[in-house]
Amino acid sequence: MSSCCCSRAHLPVVAVHSSGRPASASPWPHARPRLCSKQPAVDSLPTTADLAPGGGIARSLLQGSGSSLQSQLGQRDQRLRVAVDVDEVLGRFLHSLNQFCHEAYGVHYDVADYFVYDFAKVWECEQGESNNRVHEFFDSHHFAAGIEAIPGALPALQRLQAACDLMVVTSRQHIIRQPTLEWLDQHYPGIFTGNVHFGNHFALEGSSRKKSEICRAVGADVLIDDNPAYAVECAQAGVHVLLYDWQNSYPWSRTAEGPVHDRITRVRDWAEVEQVLGVLAAQRQA
Repeated sequence: MSSCCCSRAHLPVVAVHSSGRPASASPWPHARPRLCSKQPAVDSLPTTADLAPGGGIARSLLQGSGSSLQSQLGQRDQRLRVAVDVDEVLGRFLHSLNQFCHEAYGVHYDVADYFVYDFAKVWECEQGESNNRVHEFFDSHHFAAGIEAIPGALPALQRLQAACDLMVVTSRQHIIRQPTLEWLDQHYPGIFTGNVHFGNHFALEGSSRKKSEICRAVGADVLIDDNPAYAVECAQAGVHVLLYDWQNSYPWSRTAEGPVHDRITRVRDWAEVEQVLGVLAAQRQA
């Protein structure tokens, strides 16, 4: 396990709680699940003014391009090491999984139904059955060719690439390593080549590895992830986390039942990711 040689500056923060989201896997009952109404809402997202006191730092640093961030982190030893999750951050995994559920089992789920990213709970079934259903999805065309990229991610990553060392840290299983690498090459060419790390969570075989362990081993300064449980886990390990809730459409990311951590910041899209990383760059230079 290695550690990052750079000191970790504090990101601007918004209170975030943890919720239990396992990394992949679980099927459905015949009845449509009821959404949970007991989990408290997480604080509202920051605005650009929240991210930069006086409103000027994020705007002046990035303005939608990576050139200003590059100037902030021009030296190799100052580059941010940024780990990026795959499902729901780079690709619309749930959207394709829901299509598979409808086609294979005649049930209908929307992204809005996932009050927690734990498929067994949403589908109201045993964990083992849930894992098996997800592996059936892996063998379907919905997984092989149906997962769409998150809008705005590629151009943002291309800009950030000038100033950041980018890597993937995903909870995906080893069994889908090759199709995952092929999907990344197709949708994010030249961004993560040779720097993709798998946690193998909720796999049918093999051991798993915590995201916090992977992040620490690769020296990640920042993790971009949609899962509050992983966010808190990694924040407690010293990694700054951008909790990704695309267009405020991820219920599991907005509800919680766990601790608050000051290394977690909410973001709604890749433009906000760039802004927050710009603030971190400025703080590192201060």
